[in-house]
Amino acid sequence: MKAKKIAIVAEWLTSRGGAEYVVDSLLEAFPEADLFTTVFNEKKLPEYIKRNPKTSFLQSVPFSRSKHQSIPPLLLPAIKSLNLEGYDLIISSSSAIGKGINKPENSVHVCYCHTPMRYAWQSEIDDRLVSKPFGRFFLEYLKRWDIRNNKDVDFFLTNSKTVQKRIKKFYGRSSTVIYPPVNLLQSKQSKPGNYFISLGRLIPYKRTDLAILSCQKLGQKLLVAGDGEDLSSLEKIATKPTKFLGRISSEQKAQYLGSAKALIFPGEEDFGIVPIEALSCGTPVIAYAKGGASEYIINRKNGILFKEQNVESLIEAIEKFSKTKFDKKYIIKSAQKFAKECFKKEIKEFIERI
Repeated sequence: MKAKKIAIVAEWLTSRGGAEYVVDSLLEAFPEADLFTTVFNEKKLPEYIKRNPKTSFLQSVPFSRSKHQSIPPLLLPAIKSLNLEGYDLIISSSSAIGKGINKPENSVHVCYCHTPMRYAWQSEIDDRLVSKPFGRFFLEYLKRWDIRNNKDVDFFLTNSKTVQKRIKKFYGRSSTVIYPPVNLLQSKQSKPGNYFISLGRLIPYKRTDLAILSCQKLGQKLLVAGDGEDLSSLEKIATKPTKFLGRISSEQKAQYLGSAKALIFPGEEDFGIVPIEALSCGTPVIAYAKGGASEYIINRKNGILFKEQNVESLIEAIEKFSKTKFDKKYIIKSAQKFAKECFKKEIKEFIERI
C-alpha cells in the first residue's frame, strides 16, 4: 500500500473504555496517522500526550474535559470544526458524533461504528437524553443530523452483526463486521472460587440489578466491580451476599474474573468487551441472549444464555449453569479470535482492499 496521509478521529478522549482501546489499536495499525478529537483530558489519558491530539474549540471551554456529555449542542459543531484538509484517509471511531466530520473532497472516510447513537435511536434502552428537559425536542433534531451526516461516510465498519443490523435499519447502509480488539487476560487460577461476578459501569441499561436480585434469591455470593450513577440505588437493594468492589485495576480484573464461577452479564450490549475478558481467563459467562454476547456465547460450551431480561429467566440460567460442566481450554480458545492482532490485521487488509 502506497503511503497515504491518514487521520484517526476519536469523538472525545476523556476517559478509558472500549472505544479508546479501538483507537489505541488503530494508532498501532497506522503509526503514521495523526490523531484528532473534540476534547482531550490529559490527566485522565496521559498516554495520548505523545500523539499530540489535534482538538476542537471545546478544548478551551470550561469543564468540557470532564463534562463534555452535559453540553451535547456544542459537540455537533465541535466535530465539524476539526480541520482534516489534505488527508487521503480518515478513520473515525464513532458511537455518537464521530461520523459527522467535515470530509474534504477526494478523501475517503471509513467509520468504525460502535453503534448508531443509542440514546437517539434506542431510547427504550438508553433514556439519558429523553429524560432531560427539552430532551425529546433535541432528540428529533439529533436524528436528522445523524442521518444527514452519515451520507459522508464512504465505508461503514462495525463491531458485531447486532450493530450491522442497526446500521441497516436506521441508516439504510451496508457495513462490514470486524470484531473489536480485546485485551485478553491471563489468570493463574486453576479452580473457580465461591462467587459470581458482575463487572462494568453501574448505569441503568447494564441491568446489574438483575444480577444482584437473582443471586440474593439463590443465596449466591456476588461481587460487583465498577462504579457509576446507579451505585447508590444498587446498594439499597443489595443484602449481605453481595459485595461492591468499586473500580478495579487490570491486574485485579484478571484475578477476580479468573477466580469466579461465572461472569453474569445481564445487559444488552453492542458487543461486550467484559465477557471476552472473562472467557480469556477460562471463566464461563451467563449472558442475556441479545446484543453482541449472543454472537459468541455458545450455550453449555462457554456459557449460558437467558432469553428474558428478568429475574426469573436469569435464575433459571444460573441453575442450568450449576448443572453444566465446562471445558476451560475450550473457553479460553473461544476468546482468541478477538485478540488485538486479529483486529489490526483485518483493518489493514480492509483498507488495502478499498
